Amino acid sequence: MVDSYFQMLALERAGAAYSKAQNRRQLLTIVHRSEGSIERKLQNISAVLDRLGAQWINGYKPLAHYQDALVAAVERNVRHTPDFLYPANIDTQPLTMSDDGVFVAPPPVEDIDKTLTPAVRRLVGKFDPAERDARNRQLGKAGERFVVTFEQDRLRRAGREDLASSVRWVSDLDGDGYGYDVRSFEADGQERLLEVKTTCGHERTAFWLTRREVDVAAERSDKYRIRRVFHFHNRAQMFEIAPPLDGALLMTPTTYFAEPR
Repeated sequence: MVDSYFQMLALERAGAAYSKAQNRRQLLTIVHRSEGSIERKLQNISAVLDRLGAQWINGYKPLAHYQDALVAAVERNVRHTPDFLYPANIDTQPLTMSDDGVFVAPPPVEDIDKTLTPAVRRLVGKFDPAERDARNRQLGKAGERFVVTFEQDRLRRAGREDLASSVRWVSDLDGDGYGYDVRSFEADGQERLLEVKTTCGHERTAFWLTRREVDVAAERSDKYRIRRVFHFHNRAQMFEIAPPLDGALLMTPTTYFAEPR
């Protein structure tokens, strides 16, 4: 079943036509389960990929409570085809800008790791989605472009064409190092400094922050926001995180700047 899922995912990533219903009918002759059971199992596979910060099949929304054997099967397929960990067609626009569902509330603060099995923890550790997202400059740029376009459209819909035309993609036009990527506004003219963090994974996928970003967030806390874009290739959505960052994030130091004494 996992092999069949990855075959469908390959077709979807390539933009090729295929039939989910036909695939389920074929699986019925092999695994001898109900169609509903097969569909739930396919959703379980999506859930494991979601934890890995990878693209999953649209139409098979992630469904948790999967068995460790399924996790192992997903890992075998990922190892065989590691490209599945990276988004396909990164320049495509993931969502219509006018869709009001794109901006959502941040997830509640809770210990979600309690729901993860040891097998999933090991898998996420092996294929660290935060590290992958941070190194994937194409994904980062696509997410920033998405936010710039969304902000311009939001302000135009609010009747503020003047502010929409002043939205600036700082990291692209002026370079990195400012501690934020996009300069935007609220409809009342209040300035917003947006640091964009993009993932193809779920809303709780971890991400990296630089020392500069943390410092600017503290120095300009009234204007600074982290804009977290998630499920980038599965109907992308986003939410904001306002300073103080340690009030909404579990922040763990992982590297040190060191020099000889």
